[in-house]
Amino acid sequence: MMELRPHHGMCIGQFCGKGYSEEFVENMEHVIRVLESENPVIRLVCKEDVICAKCPHNHCGECESGQKVKSYDTHCLKLCGLFEDQELNWVDFREIVKSNILDTGLLEQVCLGCSWLDTCRNRISLR
Repeated sequence: MMELRPHHGMCIGQFCGKGYSEEFVENMEHVIRVLESENPVIRLVCKEDVICAKCPHNHCGECESGQKVKSYDTHCLKLCGLFEDQELNWVDFREIVKSNILDTGLLEQVCLGCSWLDTCRNRISLR
């Protein structure tokens, strides 16, 4: 089972091949391929996940952004009516995030302060 931070459900949908490092980008591309081809059951976690594993801001399993990313997770869960440690398949989670956050214009409520917010806004506006 794949563990995934709730807010990464939004990041994955807006990913455009850019990231913190080459290793991060390669990992993100791999995770997306697995999610989209296998539709695995995921567990929503508010801690390091498969994407964080290759992030340069991950130090010994802790994000240097700490509370900021935890707040992204908390807001995502609340807006989607989900809870930490919930298990569901990827496609269902992707659609819940899309319908409850991305399609309703609530991205900024979740991601305020994220360095990638403008990238995500631009990707959403191109749809």
